[in-house]
Amino acid sequence: MITFFKVVWGEAIKQHRNYFHSKTIYISLFVWPLLSFVTAYYGYLPFEIETAKIGYLNGENILIYLLLGYMCMSFFRSLVQSAWNFSFERQSGTLEYIYLSPGNRFAVLLGNALSSVLESMIVMLVFGIFLMFLHKEVLRMQLGTCMVVFCLMMLMAVGWGVFLNACFLFSRDTDFLFTILEEPMEIFAGVKVPVILFPGWAKIISLIFPLTYALEAVRETVLNEASFYELKGFFFISMMILVLLFGGTLITIQIVEKHMRKTGNASLF
Repeated sequence: MITFFKVVWGEAIKQHRNYFHSKTIYISLFVWPLLSFVTAYYGYLPFEIETAKIGYLNGENILIYLLLGYMCMSFFRSLVQSAWNFSFERQSGTLEYIYLSPGNRFAVLLGNALSSVLESMIVMLVFGIFLMFLHKEVLRMQLGTCMVVFCLMMLMAVGWGVFLNACFLFSRDTDFLFTILEEPMEIFAGVKVPVILFPGWAKIISLIFPLTYALEAVRETVLNEASFYELKGFFFISMMILVLLFGGTLITIQIVEKHMRKTGNASLF
């Protein structure tokens, strides 16, 4: 167990040194989500929000509604990008060193995911907390429920990142995967437009992304004072998603290792 956590820590430090070597990196990680958030907010202003008839959404809390969307999305988006970056391990030749080492494969993927989500999100998280403090009059939340939901959202983000790392690491061309998982996640997970307003086909697509479930629970908790009982469906779904993501990661690792032993090639697809 100690060795496992040493591998996680070592991979996290390595990724930090590779991709967060300059303080200006944090500025860029903050500016892009902020610009998207501001654009979405001013895009809503000309409309009567109340006409959407979404229980907890109104003209007074639309700012926090969108802020929560972009804060949560920053967690998941950073992990999609980290998986894309991690795919270069194969191109640079360091993948072979990872497999020659006695380090646990799952620990390597977990370390990369943890490093990315914490590093990429910190500036946006501080900004979000500050903005919510300025608009605390629209917040209706139970602190205990909010903390549990936030922790589950973090676990789902890390699980999503670990699974994507496993998939992206063994792909010849990750640009295709990056394209279909980056922007569509923002569109279909309900970051800007509530999922309830989507047509049927779009709602089906939204079910693919763990962010869809996590974001709805976060908004219900912060803006609608949802209790543990009211969110019991989310707790069940989140546990199922975590089992599928981490289980899928372990299965993917085993399949690819078997493929590598047979062909000597790290590219599965």
